[in-house]
Amino acid sequence: MKYYILSLILFLTRLAGFAQEVMLADSITKNPVGYATVYDADGTVIGRSDMGGFIHLQKGFEYNISHISYEPKSLVYKEDSIIFLSPSSHELSEVNVTAKKKKYYHCKVYFRSIEHVDSCLKYYMDGIREFYIDTRSQKVHCGNIVTNYLMSKRKDIAQKKRSMMMGDRYMALPFLDKNTLYEETMRDKKRKIESGIVYADSIPIGSCEVFSDKNEILLSIDALYPKNSLVTNLFGYTQVLSKHNKTEIYRYDDFDAPSVFNLKSSNSYRHLTLTHKKENLVRDIDVEDIFYVVEYEYTDTKESSSTELLQEDYKKYSGMLPVIERIREQLVREK
Repeated sequence: MKYYILSLILFLTRLAGFAQEVMLADSITKNPVGYATVYDADGTVIGRSDMGGFIHLQKGFEYNISHISYEPKSLVYKEDSIIFLSPSSHELSEVNVTAKKKKYYHCKVYFRSIEHVDSCLKYYMDGIREFYIDTRSQKVHCGNIVTNYLMSKRKDIAQKKRSMMMGDRYMALPFLDKNTLYEETMRDKKRKIESGIVYADSIPIGSCEVFSDKNEILLSIDALYPKNSLVTNLFGYTQVLSKHNKTEIYRYDDFDAPSVFNLKSSNSYRHLTLTHKKENLVRDIDVEDIFYVVEYEYTDTKESSSTELLQEDYKKYSGMLPVIERIREQLVREK
């Protein structure tokens, strides 16, 4: 038995040694692409590139790469030291009217929330939601919503009755906060941005890049700093949030501090571990929430769009912003 365990350790060590550090980079600017989500061939999240664009991949394995500012990419990794990603080519509708003369900022958001439990797709939700934001007070009013929801029927990841009190559904409907991630970062006295790096207490926690050719600002940070993990206990369950990255992209029109009116898209990735000693339960949970501001305008009236119109919008934008192929296949199988 000792020899078997030793052999297994040596095998796993050898296997881990095949993983190589790879940089993800913009195909045009050649700059690193940080906080891109990488999936394996089964659609399971294996991690995210760091703010320098680096992630470890294994030769001969199939991967799918996703980032809100780039086209999805699928490949079998060979020995490339750099993998280039192409900037998104989709064009979204925009109506730009001077805000000073209008009472509300009206926008439609296409959103998607995906949860994996123990490497299996468990929950999926996407849809269209609209918002009205008062241009003076910046108070947010939610309009109508159209959603598409799916829960896996797999029994091996089914939620136990007792855990229903705590829940393992971590998906979220999008909501536009009054302050953007950029504004919150700049208002935090412990944080600063220097040469494209976001620091907190002199420790790098993210990146901020201005793309002058695309009139965009991309901000990504470690939302858990200064804590390495967040632990909560409830009804005998221990929940550990060990990773939480946030990314936002803004329209950049010579604004020093992009507001919610400049927001183009948002992405949030979380990794949690749920345990229960008595029930011998250990679950790894990966959640990714994403939304795109697909239409916006300034208006003096607040009239919510009809369900029929939002359903048409949903068909349009869900086709323009598809999920990666492997997850799409899983959704088809579940349905």
